[in-house]
Amino acid sequence: MIICLATCAWAETVFTFTSSEDMSQTKDGITMAIAKGNGQNNPTVTTDYETKQPEMRLYTGNTITISGNELKDIQLVCARSSASNKNYTGLSASTGDLVSGGEAAGKNDWKVDHWTGSAQEVVFTLTGTGQRRIQKVVVNGAEVVIGPVEIQLPTEEDLVADYTYTEPTVVNVPDTQFFKNEYAFISNNILVYCGQGSIIKATDTTEAYFNCNADYTLTFTATEAIKGLEIDGFVRKAFSATCDHGEIEYLTDLDFDVEGRPAMVIRNIDAMSVTISCPKQLRCYGVRVYFQENPDYLYPVEGIESILPSAVSRQKVLRDGQLYIIQNKRTYTAAGVEIQ
Repeated sequence: MIICLATCAWAETVFTFTSSEDMSQTKDGITMAIAKGNGQNNPTVTTDYETKQPEMRLYTGNTITISGNELKDIQLVCARSSASNKNYTGLSASTGDLVSGGEAAGKNDWKVDHWTGSAQEVVFTLTGTGQRRIQKVVVNGAEVVIGPVEIQLPTEEDLVADYTYTEPTVVNVPDTQFFKNEYAFISNNILVYCGQGSIIKATDTTEAYFNCNADYTLTFTATEAIKGLEIDGFVRKAFSATCDHGEIEYLTDLDFDVEGRPAMVIRNIDAMSVTISCPKQLRCYGVRVYFQENPDYLYPVEGIESILPSAVSRQKVLRDGQLYIIQNKRTYTAAGVEIQ
């Protein structure tokens, strides 16, 4: 975890940005709302490529509105960056006094825009050209606060100890947006942790997924022993991985369903946590976690290719605890017998 480098002398309200839902936040009776304003581009949450810190990226014309009783001090802490177009655009405030550190600071320095005054609402507007990448907003703080943001991620302690898992238990993609950073989330009492990756929300044309970046790890943790994993996903050419428990199997074209899934399975895990090391990016559209001893319905089915007719694609589904194979619009049992 990243440790905050500064301390404060009295209570303050801090807004940070980790997902697209953070465009509007209310804490301690203070509301912060970020909007497109009269700009051409929408503000967005992303991660700085250099510092790997989450940030709110603002463009010309975008606004930040802070409202609440007794606003005295507001600090917009910008991400440290060497790029000349970041944090050098102008900034105005609807009332009060503003010292715009984003324009004056040099490259690779932390930049802080510091507002002081007395108001119940302040609207900040980006002017000129360029961007501003704001890492956090501090309201009524004691001093100008600079340094990395501390991010609280869920841990094993947040899992329910006596949880009853289904067979299989599905790990769903969170309904959030998170870019190129360390992340963790819990789905159906499975903790997913990634050293660096992204969580991408579904759109009209793309499916939601989470990924693990190259040279990082992806860990799944439960409160009872995991026996197997199936990962529906996408992998790069010549993808390979290792895991600390179990045996990884990569699937042939005939083991994929019509969407090219699953990408891989891990058998014989028998541990409450399994970590996958990924030399190349691993994208996960969904993960199924198994808790039965040696589940025989994990992909693939031994010898099934020699029993069934050839097929361009093959889908394997679990129904009422039984495995069925669907190919060429026909359904077969795991033994290769067609269901009429």
